[in-house]
This record gives sequence, structure tokens and C-alpha cells, in this order.
Amino acid sequence: MQTLRTRFLFAFHTALIVCCLALLSTGPALQAQTKSAAKEPASTAPVKTGFVNAVFKDKAGEHRYVVFVPHDYSPAKKYPVILFLHGAGERGNDGLKQTQVGLGPMIKQQEKTFPFIVVFPQAEDMKERLLEGWLADSPDGKRALQILNQVMQNYSVNSNRQILTGWSMGGYGAWSMAAAFPNRWSAVAPLSGGGKTAWASELKDVPIWAFHGAQDRVVLPEESEQMIDAIKKAGGQPRFTLVPDVGHDVWKVAYTKPLFDWMQNPTLQIDPSAPLLVKPDRKLPAEVDSETPFVPALIINDAVSVRLGNRFLQSLADAVPSMVPPDMLEGNIADINDWTTAQGRDFSVQFSGISYKGELARAAVEAYAAGTLNIQLGIQNVDLYISNTYVTGNRHAAVAGPISVSIGHQRPVWLSFDVQPYIQGQSLKLKLLRTRFTIPQNNWYVSGPAGVSTRGIGMTAEKVSSGLIDGIYGSKGRIEAEVKAIVPGLVDELEKQLNFSEASQVVDAVWPLPVYHPRIKLWPREVVTDIQGVSLNFGLTVASLDATKPSAGVKQINAFGTSVNKIPKVTELQVGVAPGILKPLTEMLVEDDVARIPVLDIPGHSFDPLADAKTLQQVFPDLKQYGDDIKIWSELVLTRPIQVEDSNKPKSASDDPFRFVVPRAAISMAIKKSAADKNWTPYAEFSLSLSQDVDPEIFDQSFSKRAIRLDWEGDSRIGGLARFAPDYKPQDKNIDQAKLRLLVQAAWDGWTKQGPASVAEIPDIELGFGRYRIQQVKWAAPQLLATFSVPELKITNNTKQEIEYELKSPYSDWGGPYKLKPGDSHVFDAAMPLTYRRKIDGQMHVFTLASGSHFEFLPEKDHPEGVLYEASDN
Repeated sequence: MQTLRTRFLFAFHTALIVCCLALLSTGPALQAQTKSAAKEPASTAPVKTGFVNAVFKDKAGEHRYVVFVPHDYSPAKKYPVILFLHGAGERGNDGLKQTQVGLGPMIKQQEKTFPFIVVFPQAEDMKERLLEGWLADSPDGKRALQILNQVMQNYSVNSNRQILTGWSMGGYGAWSMAAAFPNRWSAVAPLSGGGKTAWASELKDVPIWAFHGAQDRVVLPEESEQMIDAIKKAGGQPRFTLVPDVGHDVWKVAYTKPLFDWMQNPTLQIDPSAPLLVKPDRKLPAEVDSETPFVPALIINDAVSVRLGNRFLQSLADAVPSMVPPDMLEGNIADINDWTTAQGRDFSVQFSGISYKGELARAAVEAYAAGTLNIQLGIQNVDLYISNTYVTGNRHAAVAGPISVSIGHQRPVWLSFDVQPYIQGQSLKLKLLRTRFTIPQNNWYVSGPAGVSTRGIGMTAEKVSSGLIDGIYGSKGRIEAEVKAIVPGLVDELEKQLNFSEASQVVDAVWPLPVYHPRIKLWPREVVTDIQGVSLNFGLTVASLDATKPSAGVKQINAFGTSVNKIPKVTELQVGVAPGILKPLTEMLVEDDVARIPVLDIPGHSFDPLADAKTLQQVFPDLKQYGDDIKIWSELVLTRPIQVEDSNKPKSASDDPFRFVVPRAAISMAIKKSAADKNWTPYAEFSLSLSQDVDPEIFDQSFSKRAIRLDWEGDSRIGGLARFAPDYKPQDKNIDQAKLRLLVQAAWDGWTKQGPASVAEIPDIELGFGRYRIQQVKWAAPQLLATFSVPELKITNNTKQEIEYELKSPYSDWGGPYKLKPGDSHVFDAAMPLTYRRKIDGQMHVFTLASGSHFEFLPEKDHPEGVLYEASDN
């Protein structure tokens, strides 16, 4: 019985906790692990495979990079080589970050079979423009090509198959290097990038497949579209995929099999009507172990709240039976040895060849008292089969044939236990309070042995058979006690599964910057169970931006969000994020002086006039003395952290705004007086403050896809004052303050008019075959609350005839018949799939309809009464 109990119950709880973890997962940051440092392989030494650290040396010193070597590497074979150029957030000199975003994580998913040698250089310049870091004539761009040359010397590479790809800053680099060396590359794949349309004549004969997310707010899709249009006008035939409902991280969709197949054969013909993208067939891990240490620098308490209401908990429990694999409920048990006394004689009893098979019929989870969570498992059709039973005593023995024990053959038998969730350290624990398990007398039976052979005076087959049956029936209390005895171990296993590491991307919905995404760990801080559900508060531990520098100490911020007792006691699932966490998070960037971006790199070009000499000469007449040779460097610098406040605007049923506030920032300007100047001279600074409301809302990307959008609302409020740099001596000290404020106002307004502050797709929470869908988002200071509930199943009649059908859930009888008129729709709340049936021409048609989907009846030539299909808007 031990194997039966352990495998059966552990399977259930593993599935249950996987569901709980899915509640907080949003998209997680991906990292790739590199192998230990290794020198470049000598021709006589075994070649290391996988992600291998390497060093390139030049006059400037040592430069770390990574090369991926296929696991089937052989010097006798020539391999295609890919040069990957990373984004701005991975700049540095650690030699690791460039493998953690983009192509690296996608290789990790198929590392054993990935057929390319891949070169991962790292851009080291942290001061120049983000979008120019990988340009062909930049120091980092030139060094990337030198590293590629080194790899081609050290490994067996097909020089006719050199492939170039990059993402974001690297996408710009890919366009630039392709234009500078058009004959070198057999294929080029820029992602989320852009370039100069003047390059089109050089690119027209280069095999190009560019990708961009339609919802990208970091690099606008127009940047790629302009390049593609220019190349087509020049006579080229580039390919371009604009991915709907995807933002800046288009690499998660693009770096899949269709693109890798095309890289190996760019002349590959693809059916124009076929989809060009295949999404990954495996969920990417939230985090892959990295050699970059997690050095805590900041703790934010009460940053995130989660409410697991009883209605949601029951939907979760309803899904569990479909999540337990059938083979987890069947198997074999080792022989059982026992002894008994009959008529004054001692007998040993051995049960041999024991197998079992059972079903998990139902499950239930409910918070029903303060501090108490009840978990119930409904077990049915459990068949225990004992092949042979041996009874041995003094001069007496018997061998019995197969015995069957059936439990729950009429209805489920329930194992029920209560636990109290509590926090210990930074872990969620469960205290076992009580256990209940009773097998009803009328819901189990024992089938006597098929045959019995005996030896010894007075030992008959009838007595042995009757004794074994009575013995098993008499052991009901023992069986019940044994089942209850395993619950403490089960609770221990359950605790081990309560891991919240996959929720580390919970701040994505409110993080405003395209780079320097914080590394965080989420951990439970407080838990309260009441009669309506369970409330949890989570804290965040934030890693130091530079793991190589020891932290002066871990800073802690208390009482930041909502206390656990004030979390709304909803019956569904509700997740709350305190946008105010932006203040301590961006404060880290300000303190490390990395919260800055060149104005020419701000999406949409609305800030470009703030780096234009002729425009700024109207603000600073002093600039006119330098003529047309003047070069201007302008940078937007965050000098105080971003704050979130309640809006002063009255709230309405359809309007629930809050306010982003930048208490102090600066437009920092420097000049080069002539082309001969090597260094920038600090010139002026415009100190400004800025605030604007945002309104959170849910919108449908399709019937089954929803997203949170933060729309800019109302007028921005910008104030500020300009001054010359302390060490600069102007000939003309006049500054047109009003005109400069208007320029900054126009730049900001132009940027906000390009689209919402953010758009984040919120995937359904899948519960086995069922699901929960986000239904509402609202600002309730100090939290942004997202509520999930049972999604709607929609059925539409697009025929000219009335249609009659029936539906049932996994735990109900048939409902209906439902009569659907032409042009009408029926809508059902369905956390689990529903079974549909309809009689057509005397035959019953039966289908399973996925929860949260849209189906429609469409007329066909042979079936004018309509055939049911999944609608195209899913």
C-alpha cells in the first residue's frame, strides 16, 4: 500500500502546486548558462562543446566572449556559423550577459541538436548611443568581426555559410554590418532593429528576413518597415514578419525552427499562405542557471499580493484529475508479510504479486475556517490484485489463488485533511491539523481466492478462504489508519513544491525602461486563511546591478504595499502589484548613474530636435558662433527615481487612472566645436520635472487573448529651467527658457501620442484542461489589481437554420437542449471543457469544446444545417 499511497497522492499534489505556481508566472526573464572557462582548443586537444567561454586579445586588452559549439562537433565536418549581436541591456565586460537574452536561451532549449557554431561577442562601450553600439564602424562592431574571424580559425567552419543576426541594439548592428559587408553573409536576420534607408542599394542582393513585434514600444515597427520598403524599391526581395500581439521581445517568437531552417537555406521556398512563424513547442524556463551571482542589494516588503478565493480554489481542484497521468495510479507493490493466530496456532501470511489500479475522480480545496485549508481527494475504482497468498504454520500450510479488493466501486471514497498555511523564514509552510478517511461498508468488497490448496489436518479450503476474506474485512480500520498515516509525509512533499521562483517577472507590467531590467526573487512574507479563501503577501529581493562589486549593505523598505489583512477578500483569483516599487527600483539606477538614454535613441524621433544644432541655436544663441560644424550630444538623464501617485482626476466607472511622476530629470547637452575635437565638452543642462496620468484597462486582442494596456491620459505637466555647464564660458549668456520648455513638451507629447505607455499580453492560467482568464484591472491605491475568473465559452450560429444541441461538464449531466437562432450566440461560464453533442441525420456528433474559446456553426454544401468549427478569432 505504501507505493500506492505515495505515488497516487504525490502525483495529485505535484499537479496542484504546479497550478499554484502558474498563477504568478508572467513571462519570465531568460538566462543561459555557460560552461566553465576554457582556452581555445588546440588541434590535438579534445574540443569542448556547448557554451564555451573564450578570450580575444588586442591592443586594448582582453575581451571575453562565448562560442557555442555543437555537441556533434567534428573537425571533419564544416559547420555554418552565426554571429549574434545582443541588445543594450547586455553590454558590459563580464562575458556572460550576452548569452542570457535572445539567441542564447533559444539554443539552450535544443542544445543537444543545434547545428550551428554561434559566436556571442559583448559590447563594452556603455557611454555611446545605444542604437549605434554595434555599427560596423564602431569599436565594438569591428571587434565583433575580429572575434568571428578568430572563431573561424579555431573551428571547422563553412566560410560560405556565415550568418548574421541581432536583436534591438544588435538588430541595428545587423543592418549596418550587412550593408558594410554585403558579400560576407549568406543570411541576415535583424530583429527589432532599424537602419539608414540609404543602405538599400548595398542590401538589395543580401538574403534578409527581418522581424518586428507589432506592439514594440522600445523600437517602433516603422524602423524595420522603412528598411524593407527601401530595399524593395532598390530591387531587392527581403522578407519581413510583423508579429501581432508581440512587443520588443520578438526573439522569443522569431528564433524558432522556420528561421533556423531558412538560415541554412535562404533560397528555401515557403508557401506564402503558410504561417511563417512557429511558436516554441516548449515553455521557456523562467530562469536558467547563470554564472552571474545573485547579490542581494534591496528588499521590498509587501510588493505583490495574491488572493486565492474559494471559487478559484475549487476550479483549481476540479482540474486536478485531468492533470494526473493514468500511469501514476497503477503499479506494483512489494510482497507483504504478516502473521495471525487461529485456534491457538500461529501462522505466517505472505501476500505476493500485488498490483493496483485506481482513479482520481474528484478533488476539492476550500478555506472554511480561520487559519484552515481543507484538501480532499476522491478515490474510486481502486482494484488491489493479490496473485498468491501463502499461509504457513506448524505442520499446516495453504496456498490461495488471486484475491481482489475493490474500493470506491460505487462512488468516490474521500481522503480529507486540514492544513494551516504559515510563513517560516521566507518559505510557505503547512501545519497538519487533522485527517479524516473512512471507507463506507457498502463501498468496498473483497473477492475470495479463486482457488485454495491446503496441507495439514483440519485445514480446509473453505476455512482458509473464509479466514482470508474475514481478515481483510476486519482490517478496514487498519487500512484507514495506514492511509491517514501517510498524510504528514504528503504535507512535507507539498511544502517542497511551494517554490515561487518562476514568479520573478511580476514587475514586468509596470517596469518603464527598455534596459537594466532588475533581477529579482519573489518570496512569501505573510499568509492569512479565512472562510472565503487565502491571502498572501510577497516581498521582493533585488540583486545588485553589478554583481562584481560588493554591496555596502542590503537596504530594506517596509510597509510598501497593502498589508495581508487588507487584501480584498474576493472569491476568484486576484493579483496585485504595487507600481510604487518603481521608486526604489529606479533609485538603484540613479545611484549607479545608468538611468540615461541619448535622445536620438528614444523611439519615434520626437526628441530628435533636442540634439539638432539649428533648433538649439534658437534656444542658445551662443551656439551660433560655432557655425555648421557644431556637433551636439543630448542625453535624457533620470536624476531622481520615478514615483507613482494617485491621480487628482475624479474616478468614474470606466476611468481609473493613476499618475507617473518624475520629480527631477535632466536633458544634458555636450558639444564638439569642430570635427577635429576628440572629446565632448559639457555645454548646458535643462533640469525638468514631469508627470502624467495613465489609465489601466483590459482589451481583447482576440476572443481568447487579453492584454493590459496603460494608456496615457490627459495633459502632461512639464516644468524646468536651463543653465550652462559650470565650466563652460558662453559668449552669449541668453537662454530662451520658454522655447526650450515648449521643445521638451512637444517631444514628450509626440512620444506619448505614438501609443500607450505599455501593452502586456496576459495569458490564460491553464488548469489542466481548464483555464482562468483576466477579466478586470483597476487602480486601488497603492496597488494595480488584476482579477481572473472563469472565461466564457461562446457558440455562434452562422447558418440560416435554428440549431439544437446539448452540453455537459465533466461533473454534470447533459444540459439543454439549447436552441440557437440564426445569427445569435450562446455564452457559458466554463472553467473546464464542455462536451457537446448534436444529432445530425440520425447520427450523434460529439465534440469536446475547450473552455474560453469561440466556436461557430458554418453551413456547408452537404450540411446546410451547419457544422461546428473553432472560430478564427480565437
